Amino acid sequence: MRAVVVAVVAVSSLVTVALTKRRDRGRKGREPSDGTSTRRGKKDDKVASEELGAFVRSSEDVQIPGASDGRLKKLKFCIKDIFDVRGRRVGFGCPAWRANEARRHATCVDAVLNAGASAVGMTVMDELAYSINGENEHYGTPINPRAKDLIPGGSSSGSAVVCAAALRGCDFALGTDTGGSVRVPASYCGVYGIRTSHGSISMRGVQSLAPSFDTVGWFARSIDILQQVGNVLLPEPDKHAPTTPSRWFLLEDTVSEKRSSPHAQCAAVAAVAALKDIDPENFKRMNLTEHLVMGCPKFRAFVGTRKDAGLDCLREMVRVLMGAEIWENLGQWYTEEKPRLSGPVKARMATAAKLNADEVERLKEIREEVREEVDRILDGGGIFVLPTVPGKAPKRSQTDKETESWRKKCFELLCIATLCGLPQVSIPLQALDVEGPQGLSIIGGYQMDKMLISAAREIAPALIEAFPAILKNELLRLNPPEAPGESDKVKGNEALKQGKYQDAVEYYTVAIGKNPSNPVYVANRAMAHLKLGNYELAEDDCTAAIKRDNKYVKAYLRRATARSVGGNYLEALMDYEDALRLEPKNSDAKREVTRMKRIIGMADPGMDVGNM
Repeated sequence: MRAVVVAVVAVSSLVTVALTKRRDRGRKGREPSDGTSTRRGKKDDKVASEELGAFVRSSEDVQIPGASDGRLKKLKFCIKDIFDVRGRRVGFGCPAWRANEARRHATCVDAVLNAGASAVGMTVMDELAYSINGENEHYGTPINPRAKDLIPGGSSSGSAVVCAAALRGCDFALGTDTGGSVRVPASYCGVYGIRTSHGSISMRGVQSLAPSFDTVGWFARSIDILQQVGNVLLPEPDKHAPTTPSRWFLLEDTVSEKRSSPHAQCAAVAAVAALKDIDPENFKRMNLTEHLVMGCPKFRAFVGTRKDAGLDCLREMVRVLMGAEIWENLGQWYTEEKPRLSGPVKARMATAAKLNADEVERLKEIREEVREEVDRILDGGGIFVLPTVPGKAPKRSQTDKETESWRKKCFELLCIATLCGLPQVSIPLQALDVEGPQGLSIIGGYQMDKMLISAAREIAPALIEAFPAILKNELLRLNPPEAPGESDKVKGNEALKQGKYQDAVEYYTVAIGKNPSNPVYVANRAMAHLKLGNYELAEDDCTAAIKRDNKYVKAYLRRATARSVGGNYLEALMDYEDALRLEPKNSDAKREVTRMKRIIGMADPGMDVGNM
């Protein structure tokens, strides 16, 4: 089946060459076709409030009625500004890009129009589709309708936003996914999204970035719509292909603390809960990279040359192979035109230009080995389960350095389907009281796209129901609400450090008033009394603290101090012994037990008591 990919890639490459030759490089200063009405520092109130900066400026003229009848009748859709639309120029997210007007619609655009869906606009995208953040230096960043201070994700940023907000009545939106350009914004914006098997949907009329990675994908507000569009665009599977999942593999190396936030980890926990209920006998856990190291000799040798033997090895393969293709595809244009690109995209192009050809060829061989092993694992209906991205979307205010670091973490999860050309569906999960959605993904075998969508349809309700409670409990565990009086205790501690002992007493008294059952507040006030020489008050406070918690060692030690200063050596000894019983290795308690015994005449006769 992978032979199909070779053929498709070859066709895609020819199309790319043709498009390159057609480019009109002569006209300077033309208004870019994919500009939004919201630029950095300039806002159009109407667009900012109604269209969230998601549409290209001239997209009002993209009102294309669908066929009078068909499986998508009455549905509305939007189109990423990377697809040919008859009579328009592809913007490709870059003002310097100069494409001729398209003579016909892209094949997939035609398909959904013929199925009855009506186009209602073109959507913005990341510059050259060479990012997954959704931030475009030239045209601004669309507003994430699920969390306005978070980035929307890219490169199909506008498509995800219009779908999430149902702008212009949009039911679904076409996008492309090379390294994560549908999956990431689907997760960030809380919609369904699919990256299809490489080569399963024609790329004719779609501007290419990296031909052996580029795929058509789409977003949908519901799993029903996602499936309806798939029934139109996706080919029918082989008659012998499985129609239902045979095995579910939770990829444990994708949910480690190193790679995933609590949001992503809770998505995995929700998946476990759902799958154990739906298909407990066929649910398994797997460390994918460890499995690949064992089963793939060439990959094992590659891993041996790197510090981290985990998913970053697959990510590095994607980075090099994709970068090499991007430079082969766009390098001539970049060199000749010298376009003004944003800093991050410019840096990626510069890196791509310097890639070692021998290393590229070596990694191509390793990719084939990895693909064969993954195909073997998923053969017969296997499905990988993993978070779409490591957590909710980053804030819009992040620095380029912070965003780039997060981008690398994302690619550690995205690289599996990307490298192997596999379909991946992102299912939106969101707790209503927590800002920012989280996507949970499933990856299926090659050209098992329709089966994968059906599987998503099966597990989505249980996932969506389980996730909010799981996330809420985890966040409470990680960030417990502040106990009453805690802030006053902190003030008391600071006053104690500064030698303001009476102030400390007053702060601790306020804390005790707010939370009388807390032994720490009472014992801390006892310490302040000790510093002031109020030994009886200190003893009383320690006794009160012990009543609240009879295992609180500090209370015994401080009461012993108050009693010994007052000459109550026997009672002090008993407190020190109680402390030592609770903490046998407490050196202070050991030393004071010996000292008290000397004082009250219980020490061995031969002991030196001269320094009591």
